[in-house]
Amino acid sequence: MADVVLEDVNKEYDNGFKAVADLNLEINEGEFLVMVGPSGCGKSTTLRMIAGLEDITAGTLKIGGRVVNSLAPKDRDIAMVFQNYALYPHMNVFDNIAFSLKLAQRPKAEIKERVHEAARILELESQLDKRPAQLSGGQRQRVAMGRAIVRRPRVFLLDEPLSNLDAKLRVQMRAEITELQREVGVTTFYVTHDQVEAMTMADRVAVISGGILQQVDSPMKLFNEPDNIFVAAFIGSPSMNLMEAVVHRLDSGLSMQLGSQTLAVPDSILAQRPGLERYLGSTVAVGLRPKDFEDAAIATDHPVDQRIRAHVSHIEALGYEVIAYFGIDAKPVISLEALELTEEQVAGAEHRVSRAHARFHPTSTVRPNEAIEVAVSMENAHFFDLETGLAIRG
Repeated sequence: MADVVLEDVNKEYDNGFKAVADLNLEINEGEFLVMVGPSGCGKSTTLRMIAGLEDITAGTLKIGGRVVNSLAPKDRDIAMVFQNYALYPHMNVFDNIAFSLKLAQRPKAEIKERVHEAARILELESQLDKRPAQLSGGQRQRVAMGRAIVRRPRVFLLDEPLSNLDAKLRVQMRAEITELQREVGVTTFYVTHDQVEAMTMADRVAVISGGILQQVDSPMKLFNEPDNIFVAAFIGSPSMNLMEAVVHRLDSGLSMQLGSQTLAVPDSILAQRPGLERYLGSTVAVGLRPKDFEDAAIATDHPVDQRIRAHVSHIEALGYEVIAYFGIDAKPVISLEALELTEEQVAGAEHRVSRAHARFHPTSTVRPNEAIEVAVSMENAHFFDLETGLAIRG
């Protein structure tokens, strides 16, 4: 195992496009770190620089304390798992897994032992005589993983390895890859655009946008304490509801005016984020996750000053919860880089209406085209400076 350290790493192409800017990131020894971000954000470029498949324009890359900027990929002691598996169709599973060992001219007995060990870990022992065309997508992905494991590298690099699998198989493979990484204990750098993969698999998650690292933290800290609007909008499914609000004084505390409605800010929030005092009379971005809304007909004991009126446009009854969509007459804050906008959202932005979504208890009886009252858990609200996009805290 080895740690991987990127210090002020930049990647700029001949046409002037800067894919990665001043990246500082440390992947600890034995850690499973996932880099996540939208398409074209620089995550795969970062992985390719670590692998040696892309030159570094500026900065330093270290693996196991050794500077590897000028080393060829084969000399970095890394193993890659690709999106398209990259298996040899004319070889059986045994030979695909053993290929790198045969190339290195390892003894036959050692090759057999290592391949069978990897096959045991990946539950491929009964598939060793088959060719890739005879395998399912999940089995092919396991073979690709086996080919990486058998080399016993110091670092695993995985580039969107699950994107070609169907939804059910992706869920299964997420768990299998996570368990495998824990078992072999190899330092792992995993790249994906799917934030659900990042949240469910990683020890830590690095969020990147436009080639700039936004935040690196544990999955739950990213969810509960996003540093900026981009991270807030990108992490979480369904995504955070973000809208403009004006900060006002309310008796001894504060309130947030969302369009024509007002929500009280609990004293606990003000104690945690005293910086809100500086925004009196100003507009900020307030973020509320779908879980922080409830049908007020159910949450009857919720404070009256933390409720809003809304009009339900449609619902999704999932059995274990009801996803309700409704409008709030407050201007939405839209992170264009984080969200793929629907026509409804675009129209809402133009008409200063936020299209919010909430996770209601399954006993909720809300119906489409119905006016309802929504209980808002303001103690979980997030606040951001509209100019800088940064979270308002101290």
